[in-house]
Amino acid sequence: MNEMDVDWSDLRIFLAVARDGSLSSAAKAVGQSAATLSRHVVDLERALGAELFSRLPSGYELTAAGRALTSQAETIEQRFLDIAREFSRRNVSAPIRVSAGTWMTWYLARNIEKLGLSDRNIVFSAVEEVQNIGRREALIGIRNRRPSEQGVAARRTKTVAFAPYAHPNAVRKTDWIAATVNTPSAIWVRANKRDQIRFEVTQPRSLLDLALAGAGHVVLPCFVGDAHNDLVRTDDVIEELSHEQWLVVHGDDRKLPEVRATIDKIARLIGSDRAFDGKS
Repeated sequence: MNEMDVDWSDLRIFLAVARDGSLSSAAKAVGQSAATLSRHVVDLERALGAELFSRLPSGYELTAAGRALTSQAETIEQRFLDIAREFSRRNVSAPIRVSAGTWMTWYLARNIEKLGLSDRNIVFSAVEEVQNIGRREALIGIRNRRPSEQGVAARRTKTVAFAPYAHPNAVRKTDWIAATVNTPSAIWVRANKRDQIRFEVTQPRSLLDLALAGAGHVVLPCFVGDAHNDLVRTDDVIEELSHEQWLVVHGDDRKLPEVRATIDKIARLIGSDRAFDGKS
């Protein structure tokens, strides 16, 4: 094997497939097609002269060689991340990536002037999946539970409450709108209103648009639903969906002044807003 035959992009894609166990899931994570990922894996296997995965009907399962490579590739990945972090420390204008779900990203965008972040470059990443702060998939994460992974620091903000909402013209309707994502509120609607679901959406943001159009009832965070005068609560807060919210950052990165300042501003904005707990 020629050492130059091994491409880092192949190793990066190998790690994505190894972590997700399937081409389709990994493809979504890296933003490329499953066919492209398959080609990279095959190229890496040929370069190394080893089969890294067993192709099973249930997905891609690591072989012994694949497991050994995973450990080595993660060491390489961490070194890349360490180098990037060192450059970030020297460059205060580097982008600060804030990862949050659809609704928290909506909230931050709605209150961008109050946040006062015009002096730095912010990248908002709206995803329902938890991004790995340890691997620097995001610099700051906003999560609905306290993190359990090692090496991260967490700061509790507020309790987030959820309730059902509808346009006044739709209050008497029995139609419900469900999201196909696996967030707690979406799962609750599919479990409790199964026979009344008329519309389904793949993106949570579409729930709000359909509710405002009078299409039916939706479950929204109270800080979203209460912010729209064209919506009314159709029942009490759904207590089982209430959860604590946490700001998460890597233990090393929290010491960076620009990161600390961004966290403080987000925490201050959320902490001063009574709409989160549904009691306003």
